[in-house]
Amino acid sequence: FWLKLRPISGVMVTGADPRLPGAIAQDISSPVGSEDGAPDKAGMQENLSDGDEDAEEVCDLEDRAKDTKVAIIGNVDSGKSTLVGVLTKGMLDDGRGKARSKVFNFSHEASNGRTSSIAHEIMGFKAGGEQVVLDRPTASAASSRNAAWQHIVGQSQKLVTFIDLCGHEKYLKTTIFGLVGLCPDYAMIVVNANAGFQRMSREHLGIALALNIPIVVVVTKIDVAPQNVYEDNVAMLCKLLKSNAVRRPPLMVKSQEDVHEAGARISEDKACPIFCVSNVTGEGLDLLRLFVQRMRPRLFESGLFRQPSDPAEFHIDGIYVVTGVGVVVSGLLRAGRVRPNQQLLLGPDKSGQFKPVLVRSIHYKRVQADQVESGQAACFSIRSLVKRDTLKRTSFRKGMVLLDATLNPKATLFFRAEVVILHHATTIRKGYQAHVHSGIIRQAAQVHSMSQELLRTGDKAIVTFRFMYHAEYLVEGATLLFREGRTKGLGRVVECLYDSPPESLG
Repeated sequence: FWLKLRPISGVMVTGADPRLPGAIAQDISSPVGSEDGAPDKAGMQENLSDGDEDAEEVCDLEDRAKDTKVAIIGNVDSGKSTLVGVLTKGMLDDGRGKARSKVFNFSHEASNGRTSSIAHEIMGFKAGGEQVVLDRPTASAASSRNAAWQHIVGQSQKLVTFIDLCGHEKYLKTTIFGLVGLCPDYAMIVVNANAGFQRMSREHLGIALALNIPIVVVVTKIDVAPQNVYEDNVAMLCKLLKSNAVRRPPLMVKSQEDVHEAGARISEDKACPIFCVSNVTGEGLDLLRLFVQRMRPRLFESGLFRQPSDPAEFHIDGIYVVTGVGVVVSGLLRAGRVRPNQQLLLGPDKSGQFKPVLVRSIHYKRVQADQVESGQAACFSIRSLVKRDTLKRTSFRKGMVLLDATLNPKATLFFRAEVVILHHATTIRKGYQAHVHSGIIRQAAQVHSMSQELLRTGDKAIVTFRFMYHAEYLVEGATLLFREGRTKGLGRVVECLYDSPPESLG
């Protein structure tokens, strides 16, 4: 059960849906700091663009990137991995897990049918809009996937990357990391037509709304759902999307004209397209493919990426040790350009320090590249420039970045953030501990001080946090989520406290 929010401490939170975890209302679904509940576009784009010329440069960057990232979320057993397999492999499912077996990363996922890690798959489209499909679907071995990706990248004018996230509550932190750290352009919520919009789907929807990610809903398994159950669940879904907590008018897509309208309205985040498909019979998949082909990147609108002319900032989300190559890091370039033989700073390590490294080679979409730009996900082969220091897997930890030396980076243990409490059963006070997600950072943090003595559901405040274990590289304006079990609050970093002793904070 979820209580309706009420005016507390001068903050008006109206029309909350009691069925939505966290009761995401108007002032929460927009960035913190927006006074009237509307998205604070100026604040989001302040670091990205100072004028029309900068905006044009970023739009050109979107055209060069030709890559749209779509996060696949929803409750467990809704058919997320199967949908990704059907779309990317150009095949239909047999109803017994054939399509999803092409997507899973690990054998235990295939054995129990439950995604426990983040999987990446790509769709390629030619200039005329035709999908690039392999003549024969490849096996799940790494070498086969590499060859398939190289073929698709080489033949495509536009790419769409699907980020298959976990649906089980046990892996919620992995799903949050995928939404916060991997910066998807869109979120595709997959709903089982038999089961309806379940609890974890509501949790995922709340997180996507809080992060201002446009939403698409795909209702699957319509071939096995009884007609009355299917109609009731779709009606309930439409009612939820119309509620004051979500405020995304549903748009049922049943024709190509609807696809064109959905593409125009979702780019402005003014509607939520709903597709009803069957991965076994193929019903509705052609319209979904056409819509996916028309999706465009949102580098400029999201405000998460800076210009390619800025100093490089690369957020690491994966570490690999490749035989004959050495240490390889994967991640997302949030600013600047990176080329082979470029020197960057790696850190912060467990002591909060940065050390110089050399980028030996670059791979983009599993294909060797001469450079990558802001907004692109890539892999770097790196080596340390410190004498007698060899990089190992143990040299890395969660939250590390590669930065240009001109940034003079520092790690911070204390930071202030403007936060709004989405849901908390009791009260939050000094000493409260929660797990903080900000970009690739995920670490427990303690409330050191607050602008109010107590915080309850719906309250806004300036809160000073202290990371519990290691100092992190934070930038002002970064979005953060903090949770204790389920999502508890949303915020934005307003100040990094590098040199202040704990006694002077407050």
